Parts: sequence; structure tokens; C-alpha cells
Amino acid sequence: MTISKSLLLLPLLLLGPWAAEAQTSAARPRIGLTLSGGGARGLAHIGLLKALDSARVKVDYVTGTSMGAVVGSLYAAGYSGVEIERVAGQLDWDALLTNAAQLRTITLPEKDDFGRYLVELPFVKGKFQLASGVIESEELWLKLSELFFPYYRTKNFSQFEREFRCVATDVISGEPVVLRQGEIVAAIRASMAIPSVFTPVQYQGHRLVDGGIVRNFPVSEVKAMGADVIIGSNVSAGAYTDANLRSPIDVLLQISSFKDNADFITQKKLCTVFVDYPLGDYGSGSFSAAAPITQLGLKQGRAIFPRLKALNDSLNARYGPPPPAAPAPRADSVYLTGYEVRGLAPELVPSLMQQMQFRANRYYTAPQLSAAIRNAFGTRYFRKITYSLQAASATDSSARVVFDVEPSARTRVGLGLHYNSFTGIGLIASVAAHDLLLPFSTSQAAVNIGENPRLRLKHTQYLGASKTVVARLLAQGERVSITTYTPDFDKAGLYTQTYATANAQLLQLLGRNRGLGLGTRYEYGRFSPEITSRLQIDGRLHLLNSYLLFEENTLNAVAYPRSGRKVEAEAGAVYGQRPDFKVLQGDVVVGTEASPNFSFRPYGRYRLNAEQYLPLTKRATLLLQLQAGVNQRYRQAIANDFVVGGLNGVIRNQLTFAGLPEASLFVSSAAAGLVGYQYALTPRINLTGKANVLYHGFLDGNTNIQPAAVIYGGALTLGINSFLGPIDTSLMYSSVSKKLLPYFNIGFPFGYR
Repeated sequence: MTISKSLLLLPLLLLGPWAAEAQTSAARPRIGLTLSGGGARGLAHIGLLKALDSARVKVDYVTGTSMGAVVGSLYAAGYSGVEIERVAGQLDWDALLTNAAQLRTITLPEKDDFGRYLVELPFVKGKFQLASGVIESEELWLKLSELFFPYYRTKNFSQFEREFRCVATDVISGEPVVLRQGEIVAAIRASMAIPSVFTPVQYQGHRLVDGGIVRNFPVSEVKAMGADVIIGSNVSAGAYTDANLRSPIDVLLQISSFKDNADFITQKKLCTVFVDYPLGDYGSGSFSAAAPITQLGLKQGRAIFPRLKALNDSLNARYGPPPPAAPAPRADSVYLTGYEVRGLAPELVPSLMQQMQFRANRYYTAPQLSAAIRNAFGTRYFRKITYSLQAASATDSSARVVFDVEPSARTRVGLGLHYNSFTGIGLIASVAAHDLLLPFSTSQAAVNIGENPRLRLKHTQYLGASKTVVARLLAQGERVSITTYTPDFDKAGLYTQTYATANAQLLQLLGRNRGLGLGTRYEYGRFSPEITSRLQIDGRLHLLNSYLLFEENTLNAVAYPRSGRKVEAEAGAVYGQRPDFKVLQGDVVVGTEASPNFSFRPYGRYRLNAEQYLPLTKRATLLLQLQAGVNQRYRQAIANDFVVGGLNGVIRNQLTFAGLPEASLFVSSAAAGLVGYQYALTPRINLTGKANVLYHGFLDGNTNIQPAAVIYGGALTLGINSFLGPIDTSLMYSSVSKKLLPYFNIGFPFGYR
């Protein structure tokens, strides 16, 4: 034998005992690929897939567990390593790995209270209903469904471009279950259902959780499929130690993997080529580090490439090039001839179809189906909506869609906490119920218990056949202590404002995120000085305010949004005023409602708040804001003025202004513009700088307590997106206070409308 031939066959001899048998067989050895679980660490597998593609290694069989099942199934179906890398780089992992819908998917009437509580639990039959897992992840289901939409005909995983199996664990027996047919999305979701983190999945008569409990590295399964050469890719961090056992999820993963830790040794011995990765301290939950984990995988892929190329060259020299794999059938769109809804009472199905705006006998793409489901999911009437496609014909692209629906509990209870430098501390509790008074409605009672107590009752009613007209009824009462300031912005006085309102609105929805309508609110204010100074009023005022309104909310998050727009605009008239008060200068009465300087004739009233968030880089966001409040032909004082100051909206008629504390100014007209720069130091810690300018008192025909002026101000805020909600620590400065003022806020304030 020549030296060149010896070198050619050397890689074969190094691959293991199967080589001798292969020499006497005409069949080309089959190559199997096994990808372990490992959560975020599983993104490193992509480097090996790209190396396999570059080396032109023909993989015949693929097995995987958990994240290895996600990556492996895509590769088995026909995605290349490059395509999988592109998909992984575009995913919003925070959005996928959450139990809640994203703010953009929530319909406009439901956005007011969405995501504003520490905890929100379903209440069923007199007790709280706790989920079997923290994360259901509607968005994860939808994203996987979009990725596998082209392969909707393939129900036997052996018919993918590369035969595929994944492993899950039967939660009853504790035994591994090898999934080889059915709905691929449900199979993958079952394989990655970490106990107590993800909810279990019902699949073909089994209740399944993460396969990593019993077999995180399913090499024996790929060998059973017929693999002669096995390439094993392991991203598991192994058993945790005292040093890296940091979080409750780490503890759960440690407990759940006791059995697999022993099994791993056996599985590793079956590998012909074993690949692991120097992933350091990156853990299973390190999805915020998706990019560096992927890069480490690519580096390891480049390192293993020569060995993979030598393997492929040796096999080609002995057996010739392999025939190309037959691609699985693919479809970009599907003609849906009909639908079936499972898990929902028959009388509710027409409403679901209306909310989804779904119509049979037309073509749908995967994004269109996802959008239809989000239309319904955004009403918060449903806990989960998934779908599968059943081919209607073997010859064309028609199918029936099957929706599996889990309704939300009719009643949910929310608890929140809010602290603000102005309003003090408050415990917020909310009870909301669907269809309590009428079908297609949500009724809510919420209370703020604390230094400034508040109560709100709200009813939202969807009207019309398409449910795009919404009636909103709100009643709210509160008692707030308000500090007043001297012209030099030193604290001077204190008064208590008791306020009650009843508000009725009719809103035409313009899609999911916009609405145009009209409303009328009744307002009652009682003003009681506690420490009298400067100009204050003592008494009460009743009034009516009718208005046109426009609302828009496309923000991507409730706290620290990085993109989107929020607009609230009103234009109307105040009338039907019934005043009864006296005006005090210190302890001296200087006027009453009958004084000639006052007028209670109708006047125009206009409000605007518009915010725009523009992502500049992956971490940097530009914030633009415009606020305005105008009372036109307004000849009163204080009672219905706009109140300027503060960084959060916590009192009625407030215009926020970085640089001044709340209620620093009472004005009849004002406009403010703000520019901000928000930078994410980490995924949950933000540093925000704001600069704003305010022009007030610019309508000469009004009664103005203070002369017209322009004010400049700014603030620097360190914010933490915590389980309590946003925690903000700020320093403010303005051209009028000329002081560096602290400002502190925890959680979300009790809202207004």
C-alpha cells in the first residue's frame, strides 16, 4: 500500500470499530448527529452545523433534546447552518421566553392595566389557580409554528430531509419518550419543557416535560436509528457546583438532571466524534448572551472542520459521493379550506373567528396566521392559542387548520406596589372579570391602599358584529395631599385634594393599537388647605367635560420601551360648572366664586401627550416627547389648572417635567418638548438622560397666576427593570429651582383616564 493511500484511509481507521465492517460492506456508512440540551448554551450547536455543511458531510439521522431538539429539528427539516444562525440572531428571546403576551399584541382597551402588577393570578371557584409551569410562551409556539410552516405536510419525522427524533420525559412514569411522528412543534415544545419553568405538554396520550431529566444527550437513539458514525455535540454545563448554583432555575435544573448525569457517561462512549464547547460561565438561561455563545460555537466549528472534512473525504474515496438528500415538501402559503376549534365551547367559536378576523377558503402565510391569533390573544380572553395544519389533499397546497384553544380564567386578581417621592407608598390590588355584566366585556375594581388612597371601577364593553367599537365606563375617587411652592420653588404650603370622576367613552378601534372616539366626564373636586401659604382655594367645584379623543400605543414594552409610539389627545369643552369656594392668600380671604375676576362660562380644553421611541443601536434609544395643555378663555384659578412637574403621571391634569417636583406650577396653558437618550447598561439596567423645555402662560386672555415664562430642565435616571416593576433613582435640575433635586419611583402608578 502506498503512503498516499495509507494517509487517505487513516481517518477511517481512527473512527472506531465500525470501519472494519464497512470495508466489507457495499453500503455507505450512515452518519448520525446528536445535539444535547443546554438552554441558551444550545446556540453553540450552530457552529458545528455550519462546519458540517462546509465539509459537505451528509448527515442521515438527527436526534436532540431540549434546545438540541429545537436546533436539530430545524437542521433535520432542511434549514442550513447559515439559515439557523440567521434565525437565531433575529429572535427576541425575552419575548419568546415569557408567559405574557407582548404589549404590541394587546388590544388598545386592554393596554391600560397590562403588565402593571407584580403578580396576576387566575381566580377559579373561590381559589387561586396556579399553573404547572411559570412559562407557557404563546410567542414561542407561534415562532416555532412559523419556522415549520413550510413543512406542514410532514407528520412522520423520518420524512424530513434528515430523519429526526427528539426525547421528552413522561411526567407520570419518569421514563424517556422518543418522539418520532405527529406535530413537530408540539414535539419540540415537549422536549424543552423544563419542569416548573415551562408548562408540561400533552402529546399523544402522554404528559411530557424536558427530556433532559433522563436523557439530555440522546446518542443511543441515533444509534438505534441506524447510524454507523455518530457525531455528538454536547453543550451541557454538567452538574452544578456551589460556585455556579446561583438561581432557583439552576436549582431546578440540578435536581432534574441527577439521573441524566449518570446516563451522560454511557452516551458519550457511543460517539465516534465528540464535540464540546468552552462556554465558561454562560448558563442555560443566558439568552441575553445569545450572540457571544453563538460566536464561541462558530469558533469550535472552525476548529473541528478539518476533522469533519477528513471524514467526508475518506468516505467519498471509499464509497463515492453520496446521493443528494430528497428535500421535504415545502410550502410558502397554504389554501385553508376550513377550520376546527378544540377546547372552546361551540357558542364561543364565532366570536373567536371574529376576533381573529379569520376567513376560510383563502391563502394564508405563516405570519398572517400568527397575526390572526395575536388579534384574539391580545384581548386577554385566552391563555393559549396554538394551531396545526392538516393537509386536505396530497396533490395541492390546501389544508384545514386546527386551533387548540385554552380560555383564560374569567376572573384574575392583580397585586402591585408603588412608591413615589410625591404620592408616597401604596399597595395596589385589582380584580378583573370577563363577561361579568354582559358578554364581550371586562369589569374591574382596583384600589390603592396607602398614604393617598384611591379607588377605581371600570367596565369595557365590546360592541358590534366585528367587536371594533368599544364602550368604556370609569368611575374613580381619590384623596391626595399636594405640596405647594414659593416663587423660588421652596416648599411652602400643603392642601388636600379630594377628587371624583365618572367618565364615559365610545371608541372606534382602528386596528389593534389605535382608536378614535368621543367621551364625557363628570368631575368633582374638593380643595382643603392644611398649611396655608400663597394663593390657594378652599371649597369645591363640579363640572362636565365633553371631548373628542385619539389614542395610539405601539410601544414594545410597558417599562423602558425601546421602540414604538404612544399618543393621547383630547379636544373638547368644559361646561355645567357649579363652584363653591373661597380664595385664600395665607389666612386672608381674597375672593370667592362670585368675585368679578372669575368666570365659569364654558371654555375650550385641549390636551396632548405624544411619545416616540427610536432605537439607535442595540442598546441605545432616542426618546422624543411633546406635551401640551390648554384651557382657552379660562378665567379661573387653580381648580382646573394644569399641574406641572414630576417624572411620572400620578395626579390629575399633570404635565410631567424633568427638573421640577410635582405640582410646582399651576398654569392655564403650557407646552413642553423633551429629548431623551436611554442606554441599556445590561438587559435590565438603563441609564436615561432627559432635557426638556416648557413654555407656560402663553394665552393672554386667561387668568394666569404667574406671568408667561420659558423654563429649562433635565434629569439623569438610573433605572432597573425588576420584579417590582421599574425602580428609578433620578437627579433633576431646572433653570427656576436652580437646585439638584432627588426623585425616586418604584413600580407603576395608579392610572388616570
